[in-house]
Amino acid sequence: MTSLCLLVRASALGLLSLSAPVLAAQPVPEDAASRSASQPTPAPPAALGCLAKWYPVLTPVRLDSGWGVALPDGRVFAFDDGQAKSFARTLEAPDLEDTLSIPYRTGPITPVTQEDDDPGRIRFEPLFEAMYGASREKVDVVPWVFFGQKLQVHRKVLPAFQRVAARLESLVEKDASLRPFLRGVGGTFAWRTIANTNRRSAHSYGVSLDLNTARSHYWEWQRPRSPVRWSNAVPQALVDAFEAEGFIWGGRWYHYDTMHFEYRPELLDPACALAR
Repeated sequence: MTSLCLLVRASALGLLSLSAPVLAAQPVPEDAASRSASQPTPAPPAALGCLAKWYPVLTPVRLDSGWGVALPDGRVFAFDDGQAKSFARTLEAPDLEDTLSIPYRTGPITPVTQEDDDPGRIRFEPLFEAMYGASREKVDVVPWVFFGQKLQVHRKVLPAFQRVAARLESLVEKDASLRPFLRGVGGTFAWRTIANTNRRSAHSYGVSLDLNTARSHYWEWQRPRSPVRWSNAVPQALVDAFEAEGFIWGGRWYHYDTMHFEYRPELLDPACALAR
C-alpha cells in the first residue's frame, strides 16, 4: 500500500514518466538444451584419434564406460576394457589400447633383452578384419613384383610396399651384399594362423613381408627353446628402409622374428603414443 501511494505521488509531481517502463527487461536465461549445444564436443584421446587417422574404418564413439570405437559392421568395442591382463592374455584378448601399450623404438639395432618387450605383436583382430578383410576371399590382394619375385599384397598397402622397394633397390645398387636378404623371400599374403597359436597372422591380411628365411632368426627355431636368446643378422640399412615407410620389424621384439616386416604405421607415429 505504501509503495502504491509513493508511485501515485511521484506521478502527480511529474517525477515519473508513465510512458516509460517501470522495470527494465531482464534477459531470458538459456535453457539446458541451448547450453548443451553451445558446449564443444569432447575430443577422443589423442592416441585414439591417431588410430582413426591410419585406420579410417574406425570411428571413435562415447560410451557409458568411456571412449570406444565403432566399426562399419556395427560392432562397438571399448578402447580400454579396464581389465588387468598377463602378457599372454593380452596377446589372446587385447583391446585397442593394448596394441599401443608397448612403445616401438627405432634407431640402431640392439639386442632385446626385456621379457615380453614385443611392440606390435599385440594385434586387435576386429580392426584388421574391418580394414583389410575378414576372410581369405575378402582380402583384396593385388600382384606385386619384388626383386624379380611375384608376390601378393593388399591393395591398400601396395603404395607403401612400392615405396619400400624403391628404397631397397637404391640401397642394393650401392651395396650388393644386401641383395641375398631380398631374394628367396618367405612370402607376403597367406591366410593362416601364427605358428603354435590360434591367432591370425598379419600375413593373412597382405600387410607383411618375410625376408629370406635362410638369413633370418626366429625365437621358435632356437634350441633349446628357453630361455629366449635374441639373435639377428639383418643389416641396419634394410630395417631403416622399411621403418621409413611405416613397417615395423620383428627384430625389435624379445620374441624375435627377424625376417618379418609388417605395415603398422600407427606404431611409428608419435601422435599415437599413449599418454603416460
